[in-house]
Amino acid sequence: METRSLQAEFTNDGNTLSGIIPYDSPTTIHENGRTFTEVIRPGAFRSSMTSDVIATFNHNPGRLLGRTSSGTLSLVDGPSYLRFSVQLPESAADVRELVQRGDLKGASFTFSVRSGGEHWQNGTRELRDVNLFEIGPVVQPAYTASSLKLRSAGLSLMAMRLRLEENEHPGTT
Repeated sequence: METRSLQAEFTNDGNTLSGIIPYDSPTTIHENGRTFTEVIRPGAFRSSMTSDVIATFNHNPGRLLGRTSSGTLSLVDGPSYLRFSVQLPESAADVRELVQRGDLKGASFTFSVRSGGEHWQNGTRELRDVNLFEIGPVVQPAYTASSLKLRSAGLSLMAMRLRLEENEHPGTT
């Protein structure tokens, strides 16, 4: 299993926390003594849409926030992002407060690559088909500041696109 962290833009609508994982957004990965670029391609999470995925705080199963099988976590595989929304339990009041204060800005996910689900070319790894196991907010994203800045810009653009899509097609996202 592999874990990826990214700068995230959360929305907190009462008890629902939402975030996105953008597609086609190259990110520099430092892992096991090597550095490479990784890009998640549209549809990479398609195989996981019917799996039981959990949402946790800081990858801690003791801080379970929701799961798809209970309906408290929803995943939407859009054309340019994977959007997750989790209905926060009362026990996650601290997570809700950290988001509202702007202290919590990172998201992370745990996955494995399915057979044939990656393509390597010139130091770039394309993720095309992965098993998503876990997703959720984290305090300290693992990417470096420069990657975070680049990733953050991509997330802001994705959030603007999402808002535009929602305004153009209310109720379809």
